[in-house]
Amino acid sequence: MIENGLRQRASGFPARKQLGQNFLVNKEVLSKITEQLHLESEDSVLEIGPGLGFLSELLVSQCKKVTAVELDQYCIDALKKLSLTNLEIIKGDFLQIDLNTVIDSPTKIVGNIPYNITTPIISKLLGEIGEPTTWLPNIKSIVLTVQRELANRLIARPGKKDYSQITLLMNYYGTAEVLFAIGPENFSPPPQVHSAVVQLIPHDKIRVICNNHKLLRRVIKLGFASRRKMLKNTLRLLGLSDDQLAKTFKELNFDPQIRAESLSLQQFADLTDAIEKTQKLF
Repeated sequence: MIENGLRQRASGFPARKQLGQNFLVNKEVLSKITEQLHLESEDSVLEIGPGLGFLSELLVSQCKKVTAVELDQYCIDALKKLSLTNLEIIKGDFLQIDLNTVIDSPTKIVGNIPYNITTPIISKLLGEIGEPTTWLPNIKSIVLTVQRELANRLIARPGKKDYSQITLLMNYYGTAEVLFAIGPENFSPPPQVHSAVVQLIPHDKIRVICNNHKLLRRVIKLGFASRRKMLKNTLRLLGLSDDQLAKTFKELNFDPQIRAESLSLQQFADLTDAIEKTQKLF
């Protein structure tokens, strides 16, 4: 049973800025996050960065097992004092642990994660474009509290300023939805930014067709490395001549002045296939 006075409990703990510790202390918001998981009694949950266990206390009462990965020994000591029988605590850096031993059956994932490593965490869960993680098939859903700007990037559409490489990674592996916003006043200590809760649902199968995913990743990286430049200018780094690029763009019916932020993931894949074909011809 979650206690009253979460802010008071958090205020007695020396939050570590270097670990990105901002503890969510609003009970109503914690309950809303739990609701988004649609937990059933036999569910297994992986919690990333449980901190002082405010969310953990809600999770364990609604599912079979919660596995919590926490780096900070002080937080681990606080979690152990809660004596939650179906909570397993793993000490370690989430980005370094082997998730094959953690996500070895259908699992729902949740976390109020450090904002400075949100993108690496999402990549750790999903993989790179064309190289899915071995544990991805066991991920049923992901609900994360993230910085609002990152949430906007996850759901951005082509042509929008928030459209980026993380958008394309998300599009490749699943769908993202911003569930609700959270103001800084709901945390202890309050962060300098606004937050949002996002839900990521993996696709049942990959929906983008591309012959060379390694080249696709390079094309995307080049395109967004200088997003204000026209795409044809950044793609010269692949060793293509202006004539080759002009011909490729014409075949794909691309505007010669198009920028990377205007292409959908499938258009990037089509462009990659065309570039690979061109390189084989010369």
